[in-house]
Amino acid sequence: MATAPYASSLFLASSPISTAPRASAGSFPPSAQPFSMRLRPRPSPAVAAAVQAEHQPAVAATPKPPALPFRVGHGFDLHRLEPNLPLIIGGIDIPHDRGCEAHSDGDVLLHCVVDAILGALGLPDIGQIFPDSDPRWKGADSSVFMREAVPCGMWSGEHP
Repeated sequence: MATAPYASSLFLASSPISTAPRASAGSFPPSAQPFSMRLRPRPSPAVAAAVQAEHQPAVAATPKPPALPFRVGHGFDLHRLEPNLPLIIGGIDIPHDRGCEAHSDGDVLLHCVVDAILGALGLPDIGQIFPDSDPRWKGADSSVFMREAVPCGMWSGEHP
């Protein structure tokens, strides 16, 4: 029966070493372990490579996809409908007995478009760029957000 070839070098292995002083000879504090060494033969390079390959995850080399000449963003907006508020969609006032409750005018369509633009630019969403905690945006026309999103693209290096 053939055995695997081994090189003559050895690995040294030890348990954790504590720097705490010993209480007395032969006794160790609970946090310290006695120092020990274990010698074992080192496998040949072929055996070591086979063992290493066995423990490596198999990852197929995939070519990097080509860069696309465009970017995609996704916008989403949701507002509760409440009585006696204006319903504005896409900048158009829709006659209705309910409208969107919002810090700004609540135009869900323009909010979605702005959110998609910001997302395509890799920027934070509309709520972070135009927070409802900022009094500048109280009751603001959502077309302002559209006008503000274009300069965000200029600052990020993307030009629409």
